[in-house]
Amino acid sequence: MEELLVRGATLVSPDWPAPRKADLLVQAGKIAEIGEKLSSREKVLDASDLFLCPGFIDLHAHGGGEGVFGADPESSRRAILHHLRHGATGIVASLMPASLEDLRGSLATLARLGSPVLLGAALEGPFVSPARAGALPREFLLPPDMDTFRSLTAGFEKFVRIVALAPELPGAFSLLSEILRLGAIPALGHTDADYLTARKAVEAGASLFLHLFNAMRPFHHREPGAVGAALDTDAFVELIVDGYHFHPAAVRFVLRAKGLDRICLVTDAVPGEGPEPARLPDGTLAGSHLTMNRAVQNFMAFTGLSLPEAMRPVTLNPARVLGLAHRKGTLAPGKDADLILFDQDWQIHGAIVEGEILWLSDLSRYR
Repeated sequence: MEELLVRGATLVSPDWPAPRKADLLVQAGKIAEIGEKLSSREKVLDASDLFLCPGFIDLHAHGGGEGVFGADPESSRRAILHHLRHGATGIVASLMPASLEDLRGSLATLARLGSPVLLGAALEGPFVSPARAGALPREFLLPPDMDTFRSLTAGFEKFVRIVALAPELPGAFSLLSEILRLGAIPALGHTDADYLTARKAVEAGASLFLHLFNAMRPFHHREPGAVGAALDTDAFVELIVDGYHFHPAAVRFVLRAKGLDRICLVTDAVPGEGPEPARLPDGTLAGSHLTMNRAVQNFMAFTGLSLPEAMRPVTLNPARVLGLAHRKGTLAPGKDADLILFDQDWQIHGAIVEGEILWLSDLSRYR
């Protein structure tokens, strides 16, 4: 693997107080050194007018642009490239409920791709509540069952990273234990759970709430529901900051309640592009056309956070959720060289994954 020197960028890391101008040297797919006036006898990438930060990690994306994750290899690759060009160097591909045969087929398609961008798959069902299905197809929802789960994930135990469930359903807590035994993350979502049930699920090991507020029992001051449990515990929460799934004031409210270290920005993206979210014919929100660079841009605009602070929910926090913070999410020697280059308007100009340039808008920068 070639050595790569990224020269002259303004480096941003979520654990630094402020950006700083420096060179960054990549060796064997890892960040080898950060400093001024570094040298390399091999390849140099001129980034003197750009920002450089850890690549974004999207915990929840169904597709994007002209691609759908798991539909077929080519469609999945199109979705990866779409998100890569918008700053995501790590993606957990989310699969909606379908027949068990089709879900296993999608898992096989994704696992065979062998893309370093794909960090695994998420099952957004089938073990969720029909009462809070939202845009999920109700005909494929199933009661929580360990045998069904084992048959679904057999052969993909290391690839399935996140599994959604509704803790109020019979059998949910046994399934939660099985998800943990598999090494995956139990996530609460599409749930009508009350506060106490959701809190017990967190205490039992559920550590993530899918697209907070959306497809959940609404918050009420006498029965806070799953939303209240999310805000009142240490669990991580997903936010779709597209201006449609969340009012800016609600984003600020969650930030004050949870603190910056427990928020993960996600796209929940489906095929298509543009600012408008996807909707069912009845107006129900059905995913977004959000990209990670626009999510961070919106988050900064809604909250007034600094650039390093706003990076945390798309870099370090999702890396922590996945247990990858020792490898990803910050700029430091020894970390994976998953890096993106962007300008002051949040346009992405380059994406590097494990030290390899996978996309570059201007090839003349690389020599």
